[in-house]
Amino acid sequence: MSMLGIDVLHGFSKFIGDYWVGETTATGTTTTMVDNKLGRFGDDSIVDFYLRPIQDTNIYEVRRLDSFISSSGTMTFSPAYTITPQIYQKYELHRYDPAIKYQCIDEARYRVIDDLFKIVYDDTLTGDGYSSSFDIPPAIRQGPVRVFEESPMDTDTSWNLLSTANIDALTNWTPVNFTATLESDSTSDVTVPKYKDSCTRLYTTGSAVATYTQDVANMSSVTASSAAGRKMTFGVWVYYRGFPNAQSVYASIASDSSDAIISQMHTGNGWELLIAEGDIEGKNSTALSVTITAETDSQGTVLFAERAWFYFGDSSRITDRYNHLMGREVRRDDVIQKVYLNFVPGSGNQLRLEGRDYISSLGTGTAQNTRRTEVDGASAQILYASAAQILFEREGMSAESMEQLQTRIALADRRKSEVRDRIVMPFAPSVKSAYG
Repeated sequence: MSMLGIDVLHGFSKFIGDYWVGETTATGTTTTMVDNKLGRFGDDSIVDFYLRPIQDTNIYEVRRLDSFISSSGTMTFSPAYTITPQIYQKYELHRYDPAIKYQCIDEARYRVIDDLFKIVYDDTLTGDGYSSSFDIPPAIRQGPVRVFEESPMDTDTSWNLLSTANIDALTNWTPVNFTATLESDSTSDVTVPKYKDSCTRLYTTGSAVATYTQDVANMSSVTASSAAGRKMTFGVWVYYRGFPNAQSVYASIASDSSDAIISQMHTGNGWELLIAEGDIEGKNSTALSVTITAETDSQGTVLFAERAWFYFGDSSRITDRYNHLMGREVRRDDVIQKVYLNFVPGSGNQLRLEGRDYISSLGTGTAQNTRRTEVDGASAQILYASAAQILFEREGMSAESMEQLQTRIALADRRKSEVRDRIVMPFAPSVKSAYG
């Protein structure tokens, strides 16, 4: 569920009774717009209102009204528009500046996180076989409320089309601008390789795009033509620490199509399962390959790759591997942000943390109208109620006017329980005291 920023603005404006949509009835000038349907308002009665075109020319450019002539419906404003407003152009009128409304909506996100939030899944932590406590990733603002341990999947399956799928030998894969070497298990390094065997180390100087590719000629039980018109998935574990000079690291599937199927970008946080998933071009293909890529940057970088899968079907086969629920406690204070597990995860096993984050910011500028945030028509009422309180605190609204708004805010508060029922969220975490 999500709503466009412009729809959130309109919903908020309606919530506080500050919304008017009109349409011009004549061509204006660069400093006037005309709508004779406004004639029911008296002269200068809407002075200081904010005018905002939402169609055609000057879209979303806000102007404040300097004067209003009721008999003609002429609104005068400054500064001038670059383009003359046209007849039949839709516009909005706001008592409060739309930019301020957007600011209040964004600020309200922080106040309502207990009732309105994004559920976050973070897979960036890797067990080392020794530790039972981990730093909570910054993407999780509350929680984690649940922690799962990965059940590793073998690459030696009948449906995996890759050769040397463990990437534990330098065969069947071709480096370009990468120097490929083997990295063997060492008692001194509990992070690489991932699963306590061996993996491939890939080094690039950063001066050119580097790739590590397996072509269909080196695969088994598949040809380029047999893949045509089929959905396929390429998944590979890649270790990369991308700070402070992060570069784009990703996996991809290439065929005869000019557009490769590209995975998410590696975040630079260690071991991550990169997944490229999509439909192969539907014709008699002659080309098919999978690739690990590091784009160029000013410095060289080192990657490690281990265990890869390429097969017909979607990614759920290799992603739905977090089936071991672990007991946990959480400590969050000004100094420590940690989760404590009730036993030690296996070496190389990923952890999946489920928690909460603020709903997405709509940002600034005209792009805020087309960005999305994670609310719907019902849950947005909670956001509107909090944003209204912030707006009127800023504006110094009179006690009498604020009292009139309290009914709507109280209604939004009552809807909180409805939102909780609709959003499936695990139980709240237990929290360790900062004092022992």
